[in-house]
Amino acid sequence: MISRCAIALLFSLLACLTLASPTCGATIDAITFAAEPGKLFLPVNEALDELKWPVGRDEMGRVLLLNELGLRAGSLRTLTDGTELVSLDLLAEAGAQVSPMDEEGRVKVGGLFRGFTLKAGAQRVVVSLKNQQLQGWQGDRLVLQTHISSGRDGRTPAGEFRAGPFRTRMHHSSLYHNAPMPWSVQINGNVFIHGFTSVPDYPASHGCIRVPLTDGNPAKFFYEWVLNGSPVSVTKD
Repeated sequence: MISRCAIALLFSLLACLTLASPTCGATIDAITFAAEPGKLFLPVNEALDELKWPVGRDEMGRVLLLNELGLRAGSLRTLTDGTELVSLDLLAEAGAQVSPMDEEGRVKVGGLFRGFTLKAGAQRVVVSLKNQQLQGWQGDRLVLQTHISSGRDGRTPAGEFRAGPFRTRMHHSSLYHNAPMPWSVQINGNVFIHGFTSVPDYPASHGCIRVPLTDGNPAKFFYEWVLNGSPVSVTKD
């Protein structure tokens, strides 16, 4: 006669084998982009580690192999440090089983005995005027960290703001000689987070928060990543 404990264990195992169960395997913080609404991304290496899929490249390093589907690295997004990201859509095309998103925004990815849960947490941005640094977080994942250059003489206001609503790939300052401000995201009146050619590690702007266009182009990444309405905390310490 099967004991109650054995029956409970059996049902627990069956639950882990179904895509509907979000509790089996690792839970991975997904990354979303304002530029690609509705899509979930995660680092390629994390996906392959959980799915136990091999990875291969050609001699030029241009092709990333997910299972038996060849994907060009150029089709993948990257973090500013070069970490390659893959979308949930591409994983599904490569053969991963994907469950419908549950009420808590979780998606089960994988199959029998292997897989993971993908969940997109809320975005938040922290700008330290003291350290001249910007960090972008999604859930518990740090997706962006870059030095910045804020306003001279305390011209950049500290406080709690929101990204947007105005944003544009190329803005020109109406206050300062039509200066170009690529990848501009408004956070407070005339204060924008935007790219600039000169971003020293000390306050140098008229009030905006300058972000570099080099070293992975964090200005462009921020513009394409941050959603309108995401909280932006600008702190003095």
